Amino acid sequence: MSEQFTNNGKKSKITSDIREYVEKRVQLLTLTITEQVARIMAESFQKVLGMFILSFALFFLWFAVGFLIAELIGSFSAGFAIASLPLFVVGFIFLKSKSKSITEKVQAQLMASILDDIDFEKEAKQDKLEGKKIGQK
Repeated sequence: MSEQFTNNGKKSKITSDIREYVEKRVQLLTLTITEQVARIMAESFQKVLGMFILSFALFFLWFAVGFLIAELIGSFSAGFAIASLPLFVVGFIFLKSKSKSITEKVQAQLMASILDDIDFEKEAKQDKLEGKKIGQK
């Protein structure tokens, strides 16, 4: 009878250990995904801010070009119209073209960075299991 209680106690301990292990793995996965999303968002924010600053500079440069052309031909409206023509052409090309290639490139870049992070984490775990320090081979 006492053996049955001992076996049931071992089974319940193993069950609780497995449950705890699975919960810890889920928490680790959640933290890993959160870290990757935060990193991607930070990089995206940095790139968006850089693009905003560059576009602001380009805006003022285009104004200067408009004033220069206006000065050369003697008409402000014609100068700004001529300066805006390349913007309309480029905008029309972007509007009519398919952005599938750009979307695929961005998607591939995001997937590659996520997979690189996952590979690094696997290597770090393997090195830890082998007793090595991360970064040494």
